[in-house]
Amino acid sequence: AAVPAEEALVLVEYGFEYQAKDGTLVSIKPNERYVLLKRTNHHWWHVKRSGDTRPFYIPAQYVKELPPIA
Repeated sequence: AAVPAEEALVLVEYGFEYQAKDGTLVSIKPNERYVLLKRTNHHWWHVKRSGDTRPFYIPAQYVKELPPIA
Protein backbone atom coordinates (compact mmCIF):
# COMPACT_ATOMS: atom_id res chain seq x y z
CA ALA A 1 0.00 0.00 0.00
CA ALA A 2 1.24 3.47 -0.83
CA VAL A 3 2.13 5.71 2.10
CA PRO A 4 0.54 9.18 2.07
CA ALA A 5 3.14 11.87 1.40
CA GLU A 6 2.56 13.62 4.71
CA GLU A 7 3.49 10.53 6.74
CA ALA A 8 7.04 10.56 8.06
CA LEU A 9 8.60 7.13 8.45
CA VAL A 10 11.26 5.85 10.80
CA LEU A 11 13.50 2.84 10.27
CA VAL A 12 14.42 0.69 13.27
CA GLU A 13 18.19 0.23 13.61
CA TYR A 14 18.28 -1.73 16.89
CA GLY A 15 15.87 -4.17 18.45
CA PHE A 16 14.08 -3.15 21.64
CA GLU A 17 11.36 -4.62 23.80
CA TYR A 18 9.43 -3.37 26.82
CA GLN A 19 6.13 -3.77 28.59
CA ALA A 20 3.75 -0.82 28.24
CA LYS A 21 1.76 0.52 31.19
CA ASP A 22 -1.32 -1.41 30.03
CA GLY A 23 0.65 -4.67 30.02
CA THR A 24 1.10 -4.84 26.23
CA LEU A 25 4.48 -6.09 25.07
CA VAL A 26 6.04 -3.61 22.64
CA SER A 27 8.72 -5.13 20.44
CA ILE A 28 10.60 -3.53 17.56
CA LYS A 29 13.15 -5.21 15.30
CA PRO A 30 15.86 -3.90 12.96
CA ASN A 31 14.67 -2.89 9.46
CA GLU A 32 11.04 -2.47 10.51
CA ARG A 33 9.38 0.76 9.42
CA TYR A 34 6.87 2.76 11.44
CA VAL A 35 4.83 5.87 10.84
CA LEU A 36 6.18 8.73 12.97
CA LEU A 37 3.33 10.51 14.74
CA LYS A 38 5.24 12.79 17.08
CA ARG A 39 8.78 13.43 18.26
CA THR A 40 7.57 13.46 21.85
CA ASN A 41 11.01 14.29 23.31
CA HIS A 42 14.68 13.47 22.74
CA HIS A 43 14.25 10.00 24.19
CA TRP A 44 10.85 8.73 23.04
CA TRP A 45 8.96 9.06 19.78
CA HIS A 46 5.29 8.20 19.23
CA VAL A 47 4.81 5.85 16.26
CA LYS A 48 2.37 3.35 14.83
CA ARG A 49 2.51 0.47 12.42
CA SER A 50 1.16 1.39 9.01
CA GLY A 51 -2.52 0.45 8.92
CA ASP A 52 -2.60 -0.15 12.68
CA THR A 53 -4.71 2.13 14.86
CA ARG A 54 -2.80 1.69 18.09
CA PRO A 55 0.17 3.99 18.53
CA PHE A 56 3.05 3.27 20.90
CA TYR A 57 6.36 4.77 22.00
CA ILE A 58 9.81 3.72 20.85
CA PRO A 59 13.24 5.00 21.92
CA ALA A 60 14.35 7.72 19.49
CA GLN A 61 17.98 6.53 19.70
CA TYR A 62 17.00 3.17 18.21
CA VAL A 63 15.50 4.52 15.00
CA LYS A 64 16.36 6.94 12.22
CA GLU A 65 13.97 9.11 10.32
CA LEU A 66 13.71 8.26 6.65
CA PRO A 67 13.76 11.03 4.04
CA PRO A 68 10.32 11.71 2.53
CA ILE A 69 9.53 9.75 -0.61
CA ALA A 70 9.39 12.27 -3.46
